[in-house]
Amino acid sequence: MAKKSSNKFGPQQMPAAATATAGVPRPSLEKQIPVWSASFESASKVYRSFGMSLDIQVEPDWLRSVCERFRGDGDTDLARWIEQFANVCKELVRFKERLHDEYAERWDAANQLALTAEVREQALATQQQALEEASAALESDKAELASEQALLARKKSELLDTERSLNLREANAEAGYAEQNEHALRQLEKRQRQLTQQHEAHLQQLQDEKRKLDGELSQVARRLAEVKFNCTEEEAERTRQLDQREHEIQQRKIELDRARSRLDREWAEIKAAESDLEQRIATEMEAERTSHAQAISRMERQRDNAWSKAEGLKEQLADIQELKQALGEQSAAEILEQLESLRQENRVLKRSLEQSDTAELQRENEYLRSSKADLERDIATLRPELDDLRRELSIKRVASTELEAVAREKRVLEQHKNTLAVHIDDLESRIEQLTNAQKTQTPFPAMSLMDSDREYRASMELEEVPDLKLFAEELQHRIAKAEKHVELFYPLEDIRVLLGGLAMSQLHVFQGISGTGKTSLAKALAKAMGGFCTDIAVQAGWRDRDDLLGHYNAFERRFYEKDCLQALYKAQTLRWQDTCNVILLDEMNLSRPEQYFAEFLSALEKNNRDERLISLSETALPNAPAMLHEGRKILVPGNVWFIGTANHDETTNELADKTYDRAHVMTLPKQDHRFDIKKMEPTSYSYRSLRKAFNRAREERKGEVTQLLNRLTGDAFTEQLGTQFALGWGNRFEKQALDFIPVMLACGASSGEALDHLLSTRVMRSGKVTGRYNVSVDAVRNLKGALETFWIEADLDGEPRKSFELLDADIRRLEGRG
Repeated sequence: MAKKSSNKFGPQQMPAAATATAGVPRPSLEKQIPVWSASFESASKVYRSFGMSLDIQVEPDWLRSVCERFRGDGDTDLARWIEQFANVCKELVRFKERLHDEYAERWDAANQLALTAEVREQALATQQQALEEASAALESDKAELASEQALLARKKSELLDTERSLNLREANAEAGYAEQNEHALRQLEKRQRQLTQQHEAHLQQLQDEKRKLDGELSQVARRLAEVKFNCTEEEAERTRQLDQREHEIQQRKIELDRARSRLDREWAEIKAAESDLEQRIATEMEAERTSHAQAISRMERQRDNAWSKAEGLKEQLADIQELKQALGEQSAAEILEQLESLRQENRVLKRSLEQSDTAELQRENEYLRSSKADLERDIATLRPELDDLRRELSIKRVASTELEAVAREKRVLEQHKNTLAVHIDDLESRIEQLTNAQKTQTPFPAMSLMDSDREYRASMELEEVPDLKLFAEELQHRIAKAEKHVELFYPLEDIRVLLGGLAMSQLHVFQGISGTGKTSLAKALAKAMGGFCTDIAVQAGWRDRDDLLGHYNAFERRFYEKDCLQALYKAQTLRWQDTCNVILLDEMNLSRPEQYFAEFLSALEKNNRDERLISLSETALPNAPAMLHEGRKILVPGNVWFIGTANHDETTNELADKTYDRAHVMTLPKQDHRFDIKKMEPTSYSYRSLRKAFNRAREERKGEVTQLLNRLTGDAFTEQLGTQFALGWGNRFEKQALDFIPVMLACGASSGEALDHLLSTRVMRSGKVTGRYNVSVDAVRNLKGALETFWIEADLDGEPRKSFELLDADIRRLEGRG
């Protein structure tokens, strides 16, 4: 605050002033009189500003006559007194100024004090809220920690029991298998010995029988030799019998040899069976060991996960203990009591502030401000009236002279009227010719008009895209009411897929049966986002990009701009450069997009969005529009999405893999999901804020999605795709997944839904996995089983419903049931 002067009116200056006045000559005194009058008037204004009535009105002539009268009598005291009074008035004005400065400083100090009190109160409230939240979080963490500790103890006990059971089973299994193998080997050896003994006994019996027959044969031969020369008919008959018996013996010998060969073969078969049995036992032992090893590995992983979770809980407990140490030994009741005392102190400070002089000064300041505002309003009201009166006065002054001039000018104008009419007609014809000539000089008349048209140069306020989950819900209701005469009911799952597709690619394909709202969804999306939608009907005879963009006529020096080209340029104007816009290719597969849309497919593949250029001519064209690159190239801006609708019948073509792999594909079902539509005011969303939301979701979810893709790449499902179907992942698929899945997750979908949509549209579609004739039904079934196993092992939500539907339909087709 400014220091107050101990002597406001400066009496020490009075003698000096008087001395100076005593010697002041007459001309100098004449000069002082206007100064004194001004001082008196200023003192009167000061008194009136304080609400006091003091009006010192001194006429300069009267003051001059008084001074002359007293100077003529030789008395200069009155002049000195007047000068002294004038100095007092000056000091009074200075005092008012110092008082005003002191008031301003006190007002600033009061405001600063109030601001400090408000900041302190806000800090106390924030501290109290933080303490309450910390206390609640502490209690919650304590309860959660207790439950986690109990759960950890229970899991640890279960883990130990399981590990003990596995060890016991493994030991028993190893011992049991050894005993079983040993028992089986003993049985085989016993069986082998029995067969060997039987074989040897049978062989010995045959050998004895052979020796016996050999002895009988030799005896018969000797007897035959004895009676050879003295044989009767009876003996001859007996000889024939003996020969027959010898023949039977030979036959028996042959049969014995055959039986011996058969026994040898049976012995070889027994040996082979013994070898197979040993090999099968070894294989079963190895399989059992592998199974137990996998079970032990799985239990070890569960144990490691439990220990890692326990470590995390320990860290949380340490954080809670640090928080308790930071809060000290005070209880929550003591902290709340301190906060209540601080509130009481704050209320006391507020009351003291209201009762102080600052409050009075503030009210006075508010009164002065309101008075000033009233005066300014009065001045603002009276000033136009004064201007009107002045203009009226000037008009009246020149009214008479103007009437005469108007009369003269009227006569002159009537004389020139006919001449001017002829000149005007001539000028109009010349202007029309020049305008037509100027139009022909511009090769792009429609786009050049956008450069100069005020409609395209005026910017607009756009709304920022909120949280993607909330944005998806709002977009569902905005799309439902986007069309005037029809309500569109699309489920929230389809809206999430649509947003994920917007982040993944600028080319979209909406397919499905007729009447599912493919075209309506594209138009409603543009209206709900606040952008424009250019509807292009694709024709069956289209072959190249000229059918889509237009062509240049060298004879006329003019480019015939089609709607698609104008839409690309329109999206880059100041009015539309930050909105979300759509170019609709209705029934895009009436012709082949790989031909008429080929340059767009190549441009959209470039990672740098500023390099997505399409050449309109071989050389630069004169007077080209401002936003054409090099005077001949049009940019495909990022705020434009190409949405094509595709019907599948005898009049259309199948889209090639080149188009499918670069596009986001949606199959729209029939709209039978109705809901209550929320009323929302129309708005326009900023494209840049939408792109920022997409990038933010990608950065936040990149690690999670990368881990999922790595797991999918190393799974048996991917291996079967490579071996049975000759399919694999490319860089394009990984890039699209890193753009699509994070946005789906940010919109509220699960990673299972997002991955299922990608697999069903990129892998399981007809021509890739399904719809082929060079694969067996078993291969498709095995692929479905591998996908189901991966879904369970990766702990993904739900099941891959869309992929399963395609695989089941293909299995029925291969089996001849559908």
